[in-house]
Amino acid sequence: MNPSVRDECVLEVVAQIPAGNLLSYGDVASLVADCGVACTARQVARCLSHFGSRVPWWRVVQSSGTIAEQVLVPARGHLAAEGIMTDGRRVDLDERRWFPDPEEVRAVLVRSGVL
Repeated sequence: MNPSVRDECVLEVVAQIPAGNLLSYGDVASLVADCGVACTARQVARCLSHFGSRVPWWRVVQSSGTIAEQVLVPARGHLAAEGIMTDGRRVDLDERRWFPDPEEVRAVLVRSGVL
């Protein structure tokens, strides 16, 4: 299976998340939708489950800060390496949330040829 345009947009947005920062699946979906490509949090999760090895997938968590059960162990290791501590299955998303400029995100997607 090849990634769709939406998947490529998701992957580009996730690739931009700086080390030590996080976004929720919904945050990623909103940034992609702001670029004119319809996207939901579930579609972000599906994309990362299929193509996430290309990007720092561990920087995307549920809106509650919960790490998905199926990736908990490897995600914890990656997050710890970036200085992000977990409390069981959760991280402090409010403390670590990245606030990118949507226009800058769009410019990166255009430069990368995704849009």
